[in-house]
Amino acid sequence: MGQADYLKGIQELYGAEVEGEGMATRWLELTTDPEQQYKLSLFLQLESEAKVRLRPLLARYGISLIEEASQRNLGAKEAERFAAQPWKEAMAGLSKLCLPYAQRFRSLLDVAPPEDVPLILFMIDHEESFSRITGREAMGEAAMATELVIMLAHPFARAESPIRS
Repeated sequence: MGQADYLKGIQELYGAEVEGEGMATRWLELTTDPEQQYKLSLFLQLESEAKVRLRPLLARYGISLIEEASQRNLGAKEAERFAAQPWKEAMAGLSKLCLPYAQRFRSLLDVAPPEDVPLILFMIDHEESFSRITGREAMGEAAMATELVIMLAHPFARAESPIRS
């Protein structure tokens, strides 16, 4: 892999998070179940935080931070497909969707300069961990609410009922 392919891979890191953010946002719009809304909010937060972490890496190489609308739209289309499925089935599909990204990002390690390696390793772990968590959700475990929430730099709890006076 040459420098041009490496830079393309760096752009793909960012694009994957834009796509994931688009997916989480649209899926959240389509969901009425409060428990699923909470879990999808955590998914949205995870994708947003990862995207923000990648911006300094893109800036280092002069790669545009402007998000491609087509990537966000692709995520939204995927969300519509997943939202039409039962939760466990959708989680099983989402679990499989993450793994090719992890494999692609792993290929970047062969040529990554030492200063980039920690962030690329973070992204590999991000994809593999999310795959594992959604796989557990597919088996009926509440892994998003227990495992995903602790991956967040800025976690949040479920919304509480409004206080009435």
